[in-house]
Amino acid sequence: MPCSPPLSATFRRLCLPAILGLLGILGCVKRDSDGALYVYDNTSSSVQAWSKVSTVQTAAEAGEAVAAPDRTILSALFAGTTLAWGGLALDSSRNLLYLVSEGGIVYVIANASTQDGTLSATSDITSFYLGEATDRYSVGSVFGQASVDPGSNLLYVLETSKDGSGSRIWKIASPNEQTNSTTLTPAASYTIGISNDTYGSGVAAVPGGGVYGLFGGGGPAYSSSETWTGPRLRLGPSGSFVPANALGYSSYLLIGGETLLADPLTFGALGYDAQNGMVYVFSGPATATTAVHAFRSGDFSSGFDIAPDLTLGDAASSLASLRIIAHPLYSDWLLGAGYAPVTGTTGTGAATLFIWKAPSEGGSAVQAALPETASGALEIRGMAIADGD
Repeated sequence: MPCSPPLSATFRRLCLPAILGLLGILGCVKRDSDGALYVYDNTSSSVQAWSKVSTVQTAAEAGEAVAAPDRTILSALFAGTTLAWGGLALDSSRNLLYLVSEGGIVYVIANASTQDGTLSATSDITSFYLGEATDRYSVGSVFGQASVDPGSNLLYVLETSKDGSGSRIWKIASPNEQTNSTTLTPAASYTIGISNDTYGSGVAAVPGGGVYGLFGGGGPAYSSSETWTGPRLRLGPSGSFVPANALGYSSYLLIGGETLLADPLTFGALGYDAQNGMVYVFSGPATATTAVHAFRSGDFSSGFDIAPDLTLGDAASSLASLRIIAHPLYSDWLLGAGYAPVTGTTGTGAATLFIWKAPSEGGSAVQAALPETASGALEIRGMAIADGD
């Protein structure tokens, strides 16, 4: 059946699930793989890598000490770097690891699956900058979660003003081909977003060109009968978000109390499961009802006040320290990391890694205390699982 014009209700109802389903299968699907685990430790400014995520999960489930990592990746380039919350992203298909600092430096590590020790050659590690200082919001900004679309070779990175009043997402094509030490400017050439969205909290790429964004607030959204405000989850099926159309109706948007997004929402993170067309959502700060929820791509065909399709089984108290989550595209695992809050959304990372095995079936996480390094206890700021065999 042919589709109506892009912003029509008929299009969203009939075509969107098919589009997102197609985007989700464009990559090389490897189901239920037990790939390598990568964790960025802000204390030692290093990437800690375990050959199989199951090694860490099994030890934690048995109440045993987690073994030391199989590899440690370091570089003078990111020594002392404060990684953005969720600023580690992995492109398994190209064997690339991306690290994004809070200040907007992107480090690209080649041959991630075999790197070990200190990197120095440009064949192993390069970097580029997300704009000049003048490209930041006037009230200052920090960078946040990063996510890779391997199907289209796109890197998305969240940027939010320090007071939460403005937010946007950087979209970089062929990030692995950026010239070493180059600066991408002007920012408008590389950024997407709805101009009045606030408290940018999470981003997740969809293979083949789509993107999800989590925001704590923004301008009103309109349905045929109601006006909606508050936290919202956006879908950009073509790699950018759709503003309200001429009739005032916003598209590809979940908003309202049924979504169970934290309100107020000041931080959070997203993770996308390409096998099941499902986006996992964590929103904070923690409350007595804190949980990790998941929505399916088809929910955005109706949009607005939609309840989650899945809520993981963790007690709210066990997620009180949760700060970020991450999901590999083609493996049924979910990761989370906690933090010790200081004021507002600031704080330091913790050494505890949350691991959900088969989250698509519900259930709760095991919490793994990762071993400290010579620099002291780990401060996890980002993590990823490779889509391995």
